[in-house]
Amino acid sequence: MRELNYLVKIEGNEALLEKFVKAIDNNTVKIDKAYPNPYVLDSGEKFLLDKIIEYFFQTRSFSKELYISFFEKLRKLNGFDSYYYSLGKQTEKLVFDTFGRVKKGNSNISKTEENLPKTILTENEKELLSFLCYLAVSHIKYGPSYASVTANEYFDIVTELGSDEVEQLKKYGTGKLSKELTEYKDKDFVGKANDVFAKISLKLITETEESYAKALNFVNNLLKSDFPKSFEISFSSKTKELLPVKGLPKCGQNYFFAGAVKYPNLHNGILEYIALTKTKYEWYTNLEAENCAMPSTFAVFALGLQDEKYFDTLIDYYKKVDGEHQSIHEKFTPVFLEKFGITEKSIKVFINAVLSMQEHPHNKTFVSYFTNENSLKLLLDSKENFVSDYFTEEDLKEYSNSGENPQEMADYCWGSIMYTIFGQSEGFAKISKQLTDSEREIFEKLL
Repeated sequence: MRELNYLVKIEGNEALLEKFVKAIDNNTVKIDKAYPNPYVLDSGEKFLLDKIIEYFFQTRSFSKELYISFFEKLRKLNGFDSYYYSLGKQTEKLVFDTFGRVKKGNSNISKTEENLPKTILTENEKELLSFLCYLAVSHIKYGPSYASVTANEYFDIVTELGSDEVEQLKKYGTGKLSKELTEYKDKDFVGKANDVFAKISLKLITETEESYAKALNFVNNLLKSDFPKSFEISFSSKTKELLPVKGLPKCGQNYFFAGAVKYPNLHNGILEYIALTKTKYEWYTNLEAENCAMPSTFAVFALGLQDEKYFDTLIDYYKKVDGEHQSIHEKFTPVFLEKFGITEKSIKVFINAVLSMQEHPHNKTFVSYFTNENSLKLLLDSKENFVSDYFTEEDLKEYSNSGENPQEMADYCWGSIMYTIFGQSEGFAKISKQLTDSEREIFEKLL
């Protein structure tokens, strides 16, 4: 067997593990950059983190304050995703061992035995369930959007075991954010936010630039704090407008940015919102399935239809979006072309839009934008300069590491672009016949 350069066995290494726990407490431990990223002492010894966590649970009597302090240090050191699985596994075992009426599921705790009378919780049991709430909240705040499934399972267990903490969290949030951040009310606007369930509620009493500015400022200040990066916006006002993009869901974020974007003085605030929410693998939690969207989406669409000075904002969005799981932005492309047509600048937006998905659908209206000499020349120029214009340094590095040829990848991508614009290749001959001689000559170079 291959000899590991790090330790994974607890038995016989207790003294060394104590040093790792103390090093984490004292913020002196380091992390090896090589997978699986063992933790490293100043003296050079290495240990896998999940075994350090297991040892911590074995040797420290449960104390909510002690446990939260330790795991918050781990989070600040290397992020929640570096240890959430190990922490979850150990916490579930502790809950299962403490509460006899909790069932053991396939891989984790599931629910309490039915028809068993609820007992009065001891102080230690209350603290343990409160720690389980802490773990659930951490999933919501620091995990991807689908981590809310795990969080809700934990919340259900806490409630079934007789704690009212989940109900308190629903009403008041964690309490870690100040009321100045989570609550606002005046004659123009009422805002309220819950950092546990990642909900932002906006109610405009007056329909003015000032009221929209207050709402936008309320949201941005929240997002600069320790508020979940996946969240939902609910919006209420006397009149509601939607973005002029057919097929977008009617939701709070659609109404809010459709109204706010009408005021040019608020555009910088919207750009700030986009910068705060342009995070891959984070989502609006009130949208699902084919409508799932990165939380910057509706703000980007709103600005993207205002002026070509926001083209870079669109391109940056397309490069960041998770095209494997999100497709809602395909609805924006036809509206963008209708507004701006094909120019030297807009074609870069269009091609980045196509590249932002596994396969951007063909739309028959696209053909008319590209069957003229100027657009065909711009398209040919894009093909000839594809690698330099559309592949980032990160793309080129990834292709190099995987042995892919950038030009071969460019050719593959070009096939997708041709399909999105002109449809199936079987129809290319028909399109070619409708072109002038000079247009046909360019068109054939595109094939």
